[in-house]
Amino acid sequence: MSNSQLWSNGAHNRALDEAVTPIRMGTYLAAAGQDVSLARKLYVWDRDISAAVLADVAIIEVALRNSMAKQLHSAYGFDWYKQDIGLDGPSRSKLAEAWGRLPQGRKTPGHLVAGLMFGFWKGLLEPGGYVGKEPQRFHVSHDQLWINGLSKSFRGARAIAAADKVKFTRSWTHGIVAVVHAARNRAAHHEPFVSGFPLPGQSTRLTVQDGHAACLKLAAMLDRDLADWLKTTTNVSQLIANRPK
Repeated sequence: MSNSQLWSNGAHNRALDEAVTPIRMGTYLAAAGQDVSLARKLYVWDRDISAAVLADVAIIEVALRNSMAKQLHSAYGFDWYKQDIGLDGPSRSKLAEAWGRLPQGRKTPGHLVAGLMFGFWKGLLEPGGYVGKEPQRFHVSHDQLWINGLSKSFRGARAIAAADKVKFTRSWTHGIVAVVHAARNRAAHHEPFVSGFPLPGQSTRLTVQDGHAACLKLAAMLDRDLADWLKTTTNVSQLIANRPK
């Protein structure tokens, strides 16, 4: 079906307008210069770009958690999640929640890793924080996790950092993972990409191109061949090039 045919049905246009709140559509109207027809096209484009971003992140997120879990297993043992490996309070809470969601017969390392959300793995790359409550409240650094093995999760990262003329560090790695996480959440929560997206706690907005570039960079940090494969299968680049004008 051509674009002209897609938007020639007045009943379908009205159905879309009624399905989307005026406040939500206002974002697209602003991006379209108040052109209602273009705003509808941008709304559907945003749906498609979100689906394409999620398709790529579906591969990258699994690769990230498996690579990091492998190194935790290597450094701390098969039951690393039962050891005091130096997690801060938020990480411990996410770990406990994931464990609690598992039925008794599925409380295994593999099921636990699969049940830990992206935010848990991103959190292990953060500086750390506090654990416990006063008066037993102590600061925990995640640097030791990085030194003990998490750095090995990103076998292609050192070369990429060198090409970017920066040091391969925990904080640099976290910065890239944080962009991917934000783009993933943007898409998963049906928030618009049409005017970019913010990083939590920051005023700067990134474009969908920025988000997808971070996805491909993270894939290459984990496995160069994985990144090459994603580049040949992704639909994001084509959708960006074909954004309605």
